[in-house]
Amino acid sequence: MRIKSLGPSLFIAVMAGSTAAKAEDLSISTTVAFESRYMFRGVQFAETSFQPAVNLGYGGFYLSAWLNLPVGDDDLVVTPGGEELDLVFGYSADLNEFVSVDVGVTYYTFPDLMSGFFDTFDEEDGTGANTVEPYVGLSFALPLSPSVYLYRDFMFDTFTVQGSASHSFPLSEKLSFDLGGVLGYVVDDDDGGDYLYGHATADLSYAVSEKSSIYLGARYGGSDIDGGSVIDDSIAGTFKSSGFWWGLGFSSDF
Repeated sequence: MRIKSLGPSLFIAVMAGSTAAKAEDLSISTTVAFESRYMFRGVQFAETSFQPAVNLGYGGFYLSAWLNLPVGDDDLVVTPGGEELDLVFGYSADLNEFVSVDVGVTYYTFPDLMSGFFDTFDEEDGTGANTVEPYVGLSFALPLSPSVYLYRDFMFDTFTVQGSASHSFPLSEKLSFDLGGVLGYVVDDDDGGDYLYGHATADLSYAVSEKSSIYLGARYGGSDIDGGSVIDDSIAGTFKSSGFWWGLGFSSDF
């Protein structure tokens, strides 16, 4: 992820691309972000949040940890405490000079809801909180750096297809204007609670050094959610509307 505010899905795509480019080297990178809203696939999970992440890569394999920590007493939409820890493990490789493939799995955990680290969600009795989501994606060395990913969440029985694109406009030797966005569709196999979502970012990024940068920018996101098995009907209206927010962050490679 450029991580920023687009959540773990875009995080996966960017981390995989970085790993593929350094397939034979050990890479370590960190990001510390502050977002005035945390939205993931069109769902607002929290208001103002602190979002640190660390990524390790070697020989095409990568391991990442991403954390969301709500700040202050803002109302939360999905989880009582709002804390979320996502662990990602995957492998990325170049198929040719234009296309790279990425496969992996994300383990989404919600510390305030789980009774144990392996306390996964059970749809039949409504217990548990954590979910497991394998994914596969393709990234293309083309203008706008397009990628497309497929995700399958077995606990919530959902299937997601998501495309992303980005472009950086150099403004000076160290300053750039970066645009990015995703468009996705979630399919609920059980109750038909399908929905469309989209997110976009516009950031000013400044290279502090060859390996570190800071950014500040605006975001926009939303969905056409109207309830269903994925999102409880009683709270669906809370995050149905689209909205703007902002974010800033610092990233560094080691």
